[in-house]
Amino acid sequence: MANKGEEEVLSCPFCDYKEKSDYQMLLHVEVMHTEDGEESPFALKDELAAARHTTNEKASVPQNKSSGRASPAQAVFVECPYHCGEQVLSDELQFHTDFHVAEDMANEDATVIDITSNFSTDISNAIRNHDPLPSERQTPVKDKENRWTSSIRDMFSSPRFTLSSSTSLRIKKNDVRRLGKAELGPYANEKRMPSWLIRLLEDGAKITVTNNIGHDGRLVKVEVIENETPHLIPVLARLSKLDRNISRAFYCDPSVRHVAKLPKEGGFCGYRNIQMLISYIRDAKAPGHKYFDKKRLPSILRLQDMIEDAWDQGYNAVGRKETGGIRMTRKYIGTPEAQALLLSLGINAEVQAFSAKDRVEAYRNLMEAVWKHFESGVELDNTDKVVVTDVPPLYFQHRGHSLTIVGIELDSEERPNLVVFDPTYNPSRQLRRLGLKNKVAFTTPTPEKLIDAHRRDERYLGRYKDFELIKINGPAWSTASCITQWTATNHLE
Repeated sequence: MANKGEEEVLSCPFCDYKEKSDYQMLLHVEVMHTEDGEESPFALKDELAAARHTTNEKASVPQNKSSGRASPAQAVFVECPYHCGEQVLSDELQFHTDFHVAEDMANEDATVIDITSNFSTDISNAIRNHDPLPSERQTPVKDKENRWTSSIRDMFSSPRFTLSSSTSLRIKKNDVRRLGKAELGPYANEKRMPSWLIRLLEDGAKITVTNNIGHDGRLVKVEVIENETPHLIPVLARLSKLDRNISRAFYCDPSVRHVAKLPKEGGFCGYRNIQMLISYIRDAKAPGHKYFDKKRLPSILRLQDMIEDAWDQGYNAVGRKETGGIRMTRKYIGTPEAQALLLSLGINAEVQAFSAKDRVEAYRNLMEAVWKHFESGVELDNTDKVVVTDVPPLYFQHRGHSLTIVGIELDSEERPNLVVFDPTYNPSRQLRRLGLKNKVAFTTPTPEKLIDAHRRDERYLGRYKDFELIKINGPAWSTASCITQWTATNHLE
């Protein structure tokens, strides 16, 4: 029996596999030890042979410490039990389903009380920081240095942070190889996606027209795109303000839209995150906005064409050799493809990579860089609890998934949370309603229930060894110039 305070290690009754998680052990038995050679209902058929081949290798074969990605033999994909259409790496399934649970909790019984009128993002930066309720007002900080900034720097100061080089995770150009399922997903060798999926992507999300009351009191017809939620940043900022466990929060420009995957489309998260960056570029009229339609984001099929065109122009062109081409396929993409597309349009797209250094975990380096990014949009004497800035969102990649970082919070114990738009999960009905109606004047007794599905904390990030970010329209993050020829480490989605 495990000592008090220690997790019990479970042993597989059929092999030498060991695991602390009951769920992961159950999944292991289902995938590896089905009766009479039957196929597990949880695993993809073309992964079973490789998975069973390495049944006893967990203890003897170490993980790849330098890249944070699984070796091809360990890439076992399982179907999401929530039927979202996603095929997830088996060791990621627990966290994947946890956020589906958070979705359900937000939809069940969170109470939102509308206080007053609409909120517009078409306002000056000076009043973008929403006034708190009287009981929430902060006591001004008298010190010249903002105490929130000081606190997070103190937290990260032992040992001292050193940001990794932009090229630290890259391999030499001469070492370019064709990537496999561990990097490109279960359809790494696909020549062409199924016809039904092509039609789904060509048709795109359903568009409906609703009537809203405008700021002048008149009825306004508004197009609602099924998988897009505008004006969500001010809503999340309001929830951070209402959450008494949050001491400080910064958010990106409110122009960015949440873009979710369509039902059954599968692993196109990389493309959906590119769409979110484009929504910011377009609606904030940032450099490059002239390349995008004023009403429609480019489709996944169009983005594939744009990436292939970027390769033709020489931007991160080794991606074609690594992937074998992505047009009309379901191969996962990553930061090299997103950066190539943006650079080909003349949009400044800087990449920064993070890995453990000097015994400092990668996620701590990541958190400091994200904090500095959002802090750059805040005036030095601003002590408001929550600040909505005009800085762009960040494209965020780790092994197995990509997201869009739209904010960062500090809780009452000075622990940071990333606030993200995750294309795998839809905003709750309450949040989507508030966003579509462009309302920020509301209150709720349970703000954490509505926002938790958008938070990624130390528990989530601490599982990964490497991260990558793309920052657009800003100065270089390192002394190195913009990288235009590189290879992928974290291609997954």
